[in-house]
Amino acid sequence: MKHFKLLSAFAAILFIWGLNYIFVETGAKYSPPIWLSFLRAFSGFVGALVLLLAFRTKGNLTLREKLAAFLIGIPGTGIFFSFWIIGEQTVPPGEASVLIYTFPIWTLFLSIPILADRPSALKVGASFLGFAGVALVAGIGTASFTVDLRAIVLLVVSGFSFAVDTVLFKRLFKGEQLLRANVWQLAGASVFLFIWALFSEPIQKIDWTWQLASSIVWIGVLGTAVVYVLWFTLLSRYNAASFTAYAFLVVLVALVASYFIFGERIDGLQLVGVVALVASIYLVSRTSAKPKSTVQQKTGQEVATIESKRDTNDDDHAKS
Repeated sequence: MKHFKLLSAFAAILFIWGLNYIFVETGAKYSPPIWLSFLRAFSGFVGALVLLLAFRTKGNLTLREKLAAFLIGIPGTGIFFSFWIIGEQTVPPGEASVLIYTFPIWTLFLSIPILADRPSALKVGASFLGFAGVALVAGIGTASFTVDLRAIVLLVVSGFSFAVDTVLFKRLFKGEQLLRANVWQLAGASVFLFIWALFSEPIQKIDWTWQLASSIVWIGVLGTAVVYVLWFTLLSRYNAASFTAYAFLVVLVALVASYFIFGERIDGLQLVGVVALVASIYLVSRTSAKPKSTVQQKTGQEVATIESKRDTNDDDHAKS
């Protein structure tokens, strides 16, 4: 049952985040990018707050921790959302997803100095293999790739921002504190994006249509409020670098959705990328499982040693 819940939660993350790229593409047709970013962050903030109150989560935060989460939300979510939406105005959803999903690699390397993680050489190599796979799937380096240097930089920085958010949250907050900190970081992102939008884009350019409303519901309520709760819940229980490596699968969801909605096709080279991606996930999961079994074995040996000493002491006591 535990594994079923884990798989269900992660499947929901993959599905919702994968379709985010489609709804961002739709929403950007009816709203300027920074206002759309604000609407996503603010609706996510309201939704996350409602979920927090409904589930009555524990893990109180100090004033300093609230301020830290608020400030992390500016680059971690504010820059993440805005650079993503700006970049996707000129880059197709599938290509945008692969550029943003450099974030598992950023997470892996940021985890070394910040979380003191020590990934094996195999895990590092597997992560790069996974990125190479999604790069092939998205057509990077082929004639089908749309070259827009500014958009590429913005999308890669967007992925880096989310990696910073993930690693800092893992470092500073524990357990259900992550869910409370999530509300504060979304508040920080909302304030930042509102001020940015207010001074850079006329609010009159927002076309309040049902298409825009559906986009906000998907990327804000589902893609931010609901999925962030799932994301940070799972993040509190698993290694950050290993856990985020599986997020490469979001790219496949985005590409399949783009194929059916926008007609993006997958050729033979992209199929090679899919194989590389699957191999990467297998290697990362395999290298993640080894340390756990080693620790369990070591712990078992320590327990056996303690029990052996206890039995010896009992025998000595009985003899005396």
